[in-house]
Amino acid sequence: MIKTLAINGLEIRYEFKRSHRRSVVAKIRRDGVIEVRAPLLYRESDMIAFLNQHRRWIFNHLDRLQNAENQQKKFINGELHYYLGKQYELKVLVGHKNSVSIDGNYLIAYVKSPELVENQLNKWYRNQAKTVFSELLPPIIEKFRKYNVAPAKISIRDMRSRWGSCSRRGNISLNLQLIKLNENCIRQVMIHEMCHLVYFNHQAGFYALMDEMMPDWRLWKKELKFL
Repeated sequence: MIKTLAINGLEIRYEFKRSHRRSVVAKIRRDGVIEVRAPLLYRESDMIAFLNQHRRWIFNHLDRLQNAENQQKKFINGELHYYLGKQYELKVLVGHKNSVSIDGNYLIAYVKSPELVENQLNKWYRNQAKTVFSELLPPIIEKFRKYNVAPAKISIRDMRSRWGSCSRRGNISLNLQLIKLNENCIRQVMIHEMCHLVYFNHQAGFYALMDEMMPDWRLWKKELKFL
């Protein structure tokens, strides 16, 4: 039976199996499910502690698996796609409209033709990013008012190598792919770029300001390596 577990804000799927064995072993299947095999008397609570203890190994392997999948997405039924840190199974329905919605654990793409799935998903992600980012940013900007700074312009871009950027003119860019991550990961990037309005370089004051604005930012920065 496949279950879900949140580790550092990221939802993972696992399957726990007991057998006549002496040790605990875990492997990550191609479908992203973590399969844990343990002795008959091994408690599930101990298994969850085991997964938390090895979360860095899990994130690194899921990272490689997801990156490999991203390079060969076919946008067909059964594929796994992320939204706000949670995995959803893609369900494609061909009909008389083009739209995308979430229903339970499914990301449902209604399309007039299967060839339109990728395009519709990209449009949906961008629209969701505009909505979610516009909700998360104002409270963060407000926290920086005491430093007399504010973004000159905010844009959403599909960047390959950075989660965000801040120019000397105060223009902040946020990576579209952030919408696939946990909200705290998104906040961490937003705060990072806002801190650059006060300290353009990564000097001691910059990190002190990060600590002030988000004390647990280092935890969420690690999670950014996941996708």
